[in-house]
Amino acid sequence: MKTFLNAIGFLTIIKIPQRFYLKKQDFWKTTYYFPLTGIAIGFMCAVFYFAISFILPSIVCTILTIGFEVLITGAMHLDGLSDTVDGIFSGESDKTRILEIMKKSDIGAFGVLALIFLFALKFSFFYILIKLGSSDIYGTLMIICFMPAFGRWTINYNFNKYGRLNREGSLAKSFVNDGNKKAFVISTFYLYYLFLMAALLFGFFFKHDYFLNSSGFVLELLKNSGFDLNMSFMLIPVLKLVIVILLIYYLTYVLGKFFVKKIGNLSGDAIGALVEITEVFYLFSCFIIIKYI
Repeated sequence: MKTFLNAIGFLTIIKIPQRFYLKKQDFWKTTYYFPLTGIAIGFMCAVFYFAISFILPSIVCTILTIGFEVLITGAMHLDGLSDTVDGIFSGESDKTRILEIMKKSDIGAFGVLALIFLFALKFSFFYILIKLGSSDIYGTLMIICFMPAFGRWTINYNFNKYGRLNREGSLAKSFVNDGNKKAFVISTFYLYYLFLMAALLFGFFFKHDYFLNSSGFVLELLKNSGFDLNMSFMLIPVLKLVIVILLIYYLTYVLGKFFVKKIGNLSGDAIGALVEITEVFYLFSCFIIIKYI
């Protein structure tokens, strides 16, 4: 519990009592709980949306909920996104120049454009999912609840994959440890388990009203395979969300490799950028599998 509280204290603006602080050498253990903290953030966003949906139209609720997420997380990863985009596009192929630009406290034109596109895309896909699941608001919010979790999961992926490339003075160095691989494996297991179990439970209780059960390629595949369609209301959501998991894993692999190649080492800003990009890609993936698959 103490480690989990420190994870919340690091990834959100929520302050924890000093008596719960971990020792510096143990702080890396908070990575075990990064995806779980993401679920907590997502749950708070879902509750916030549900609460204000009684008095405000969905388009306004979407904007305010996205703003609420920025507020609760202290916009820490947004800063990383803007710095990374500024460095990569302004520094071109010069790694030293890229790092110099990323260290600057001001934000350039590329960083501003990146933030504008990020918020435009996040709002668009968030709002589209809300409209697609308008008859199943609980299931819709369950899907959105996991958005921050997958974003924080990418942090563990990068520590495990590129931890050895950490740069002196980087915030990422505080989390690099021989135990990163174990933290990545455990956090991956419980995140995927909770994600798929949530789909099973909602599919069971809502059955054909659950908006992940809409007809599509997966349903036709089950029909042709001779599968008992009486269980399709549970299996279809799971199969669709497995596709989302695979897409996110591939995106994390490609972008992680790209950032390391461009920057030359593990960068806290690049990790933050991947968190934000993954959140948008997660919403996009959910839209694709719900609408077309």
